[in-house]
Amino acid sequence: MNDLLIHLALFLAISIAIVTLGAFYSEPDDARALRSLPRRLATFVIGCVVLAVVMLVCEHTFASLG
Repeated sequence: MNDLLIHLALFLAISIAIVTLGAFYSEPDDARALRSLPRRLATFVIGCVVLAVVMLVCEHTFASLG
């Protein structure tokens, strides 16, 4: 369980960096970029969770076929 918490913390730290850089590079106004950070971070994290779930379902499905 300890490794899971460390991995989740590292994932969130990297996610914040990726989303922050993307927001400030895509928005010409810094105030709008700051306001968009929570929505962008939520979208990024939810997208990663959906991708992970799809990968786990595919792994389980293909592993049970073999």
